[in-house]
Amino acid sequence: MVSKVVPLRRLVPWVSALGLLVLARASLEPRRLQFRIVRISLPRVDAPLTGLRLAFLTDFHIGGPGPSAALTVAALEQLRAWEPDIVLLGGDYFDQGRIVPTTVFDSLPLFPRVYAVLGNHDHRRGPENASAIARFLASRGAIVLQNERLLVTVERNHRAMTVELVGLDDPYTGLDDPSLLANPPGAFPRILLAHAPLLLDRIPIGCADLALFGHTHWGQIRLAPSRQIGLLDAAWYFDRIRRKPHSRLQRGWFWERGMLAYVSAGIGLTQLPFRLFAPPEVLLLEFDAEAMDPRWPCDDPRRFVRVANSW
Repeated sequence: MVSKVVPLRRLVPWVSALGLLVLARASLEPRRLQFRIVRISLPRVDAPLTGLRLAFLTDFHIGGPGPSAALTVAALEQLRAWEPDIVLLGGDYFDQGRIVPTTVFDSLPLFPRVYAVLGNHDHRRGPENASAIARFLASRGAIVLQNERLLVTVERNHRAMTVELVGLDDPYTGLDDPSLLANPPGAFPRILLAHAPLLLDRIPIGCADLALFGHTHWGQIRLAPSRQIGLLDAAWYFDRIRRKPHSRLQRGWFWERGMLAYVSAGIGLTQLPFRLFAPPEVLLLEFDAEAMDPRWPCDDPRRFVRVANSW
């Protein structure tokens, strides 16, 4: 029995149709902003931060390709209805560090506590330009942390809750100072904020309770099924072009170095006006002791993290 070989010309229309469908999705996905509401319980802390609300937004890339500015405005407008106690910003405010006139961050003063770190794009045009970006954020009410730590106290439901916040400068460009994490957390929960997750490979075990990162865009154009970077991710090639190390962890929740860690897809775009299987997002964390699920091992994020909703 002789099997028939399908002529290549017959496959061309199907391949072309598939390519158009992928291109259409990649063009629409950057506009599909998601708000991920997550209930979280910190494993180390005896007195949980029940009720505390924390929002994490990162990788805005204003001035870059696609709808980065419009999505940032929409993210901040919708975030106000959720009423976060603390807003954390993860860097890359202007694409390629090129400061452009914009009003997208003008609503930041409406939030009571806003803390920010800088990303690799913010440093791309040198220290003076990075300082100008830091001043731009400070003028809108954000406290910019460049290798600094501080205690933040929040009152919610007639209870005072304190967290230690450690904000490191950009690890991707080697400007971070991990020595701030040399000592383990004390009485208060420690939250680590930094732009790039490659920091996790050079900090002590147990140096924080929760770490939040951006930078990766989840690959931006993501075809690799793994949560780690691969040849099927556009971000792999961005790093190669810059001759920079890859962030080993690319997307989602991890248990790393004795802490919970999250790598966000971010909001904006760089290099290409597309996203694929990496939709833009804002992470909303609500601390709740009842989020703990003992069915999962102690080193599995699913023991401490539950996705409550996405909208």
